[in-house]
Amino acid sequence: MTSTSFSITQSSAASGITSSLQAPMKEGQVVHGTIKKLYPNQTAEVQIGNQKVIAKLETPLKAGDSHFFQVEKSAPELQLKVVTGPLTQGNTLAQQGQQLLQAMNLPKTTEMQAAVQFFIKQQLPVSKDTLVQVEQLLKQMPKDVTLKVALEAIQKIVDMKLPLTFTMLQTVMSGKSTDGMLNILQNLQTQLKQDQTVMPGLKNNILQNIQKLAEPFNGPVAGAILGKQIENLQNQQSPLSSRLPILQTLKESNVLPATASISNPTPITGQPAIANSAGELLLKLEQASPIEKGQVLEQVRSWVSQQSSLTTTQKNEVIALLKNNSQPNQLQLVNNALTKVFAEQSQQAIFTKDLNGLTPKDHLVSLLGKGITEEAITQNLQNVTNISRNPANSNILTQTVIQAEQQVMQQLDGKAFEHAIKDVLRSLGFGYEAKLGNNSEEIRQLASQLKPQIVELMQNQTISTALRDSAETVLARMNGLQILSNENGPQHQLLMQVPLEFLGKKMDATLEWNGRMKEDGKIDSDFARIMFYLQLDTLKETVVDMQVQNRVVSITLYNNDKDLVPVVDKFKEILKQGLSSVGYQLSGVFVKSFEEQKITSAFMAKSKALDAQGVDIRI
Repeated sequence: MTSTSFSITQSSAASGITSSLQAPMKEGQVVHGTIKKLYPNQTAEVQIGNQKVIAKLETPLKAGDSHFFQVEKSAPELQLKVVTGPLTQGNTLAQQGQQLLQAMNLPKTTEMQAAVQFFIKQQLPVSKDTLVQVEQLLKQMPKDVTLKVALEAIQKIVDMKLPLTFTMLQTVMSGKSTDGMLNILQNLQTQLKQDQTVMPGLKNNILQNIQKLAEPFNGPVAGAILGKQIENLQNQQSPLSSRLPILQTLKESNVLPATASISNPTPITGQPAIANSAGELLLKLEQASPIEKGQVLEQVRSWVSQQSSLTTTQKNEVIALLKNNSQPNQLQLVNNALTKVFAEQSQQAIFTKDLNGLTPKDHLVSLLGKGITEEAITQNLQNVTNISRNPANSNILTQTVIQAEQQVMQQLDGKAFEHAIKDVLRSLGFGYEAKLGNNSEEIRQLASQLKPQIVELMQNQTISTALRDSAETVLARMNGLQILSNENGPQHQLLMQVPLEFLGKKMDATLEWNGRMKEDGKIDSDFARIMFYLQLDTLKETVVDMQVQNRVVSITLYNNDKDLVPVVDKFKEILKQGLSSVGYQLSGVFVKSFEEQKITSAFMAKSKALDAQGVDIRI
């Protein structure tokens, strides 16, 4: 067949033709084009995908005909060569694919035909080398992966100009999966316990991190346990038989100092404490000279009055002790009062944070002399949980655990789940690479996250094949989610998966956020679409589609439970008020079954159909 060449002399932008320009085409790529209009001097308007160009034709072509063109040169001007004759209108994808395969002298394997038809359907530029690579990748796919799923992942790789390798394909497909992370993390946990070649320190760190992911509310529960135990210890009216076991256990676990006693269970420790905490404030008061004491007392009074995590009554209770500078034993009295109110709020305002981001439990641990850093607070609270759950301990300690869990359950709200999600994402180590250039303190904290620990594990060449496969699966999921979270000009897309397991309940949540950025680089909170794909213990498969337009919120809930509507109706007014308090208006909450409507999304496609009709749920 004789090839026809022509050169682009003018882009659509220059000729006033509206278009959405594609990425620059590369030499050797094949594109599908249609001759839209003929102009004098052998020029024509050619539609290539969603791009229109004005081309000078060396050989006349007919308006309305479609061809496959190959990029001959990309600079200084784009030159295209006709690869196939006119494509007959109404030709099927299979027929068009056969023409292209024949023209490019490519094998007609099942994988190659699927690849060619997919690229034609999506109107994507493709080269012969790319098609050969795609064919080889498709041949390596496991039997449980469909060609459609693999090709969609390949399209994403091509769009993002990433290396077209089998590892990258697995990573992107893993990121697109809505199966959640709980199962793959549990599998990693199982394989890690069985493998004896892993360094004990690294093994314990990874196992502790996985366990931490399974207990995102462990810290709040531990804070409530400690608060209840300190409250009991300080209550001189409580029987000695109930206070003594608590005192002994907390001293043995090094949560309370050796000087603690029944008559003085919370002595002043004089230990450094985390910045802006009650413990740090008390230390300043303790170290103040007689001349400075009045000024420091005023600082303490001001700090207490501004504490958002304390009630008015509790503030007054502490401030009353700060008015008289000369009263005997004032420092110990202030310490006891602060310990008392923060022990109470560790149970009553579990998820409340003050202006410095500290919760009542953080202040309580700092007053006990065990909270110099966030890590120290977390570790000491973990000690409290461990000793309190020990079946060998008395019923008094066991009872505090039950009460603490009930208090946490009663206070679960938006703030609680915000705490859990942030804690889980921090522990997983999503995006830790972006923080590697920060200061050494930040890097030291990153080393305690799961992702860098798995990277370290993978460097061990002696681990079992089963463990390596499990580790690679978890790492591929994390990397895939990061790759699929990207920006396209002002449009931003974010994809996250959060495995949540709390108080006997399990939830795998996949979140996709689509929105735009304002000129100042901040998120435009007036417009967004947020989709949640949830696997819940009771409600099972659930999708929440929230759309925001001009701060008007519309929510559609997809679930096959027919009894869900009256439950949703009960919470509409609360939701409406909550949104109104932050400047949004609720237009409606709608409940639909999966069969009623398809859900579309920019990123993810559920790998298997949800019913016999093949409804495609995309998150």
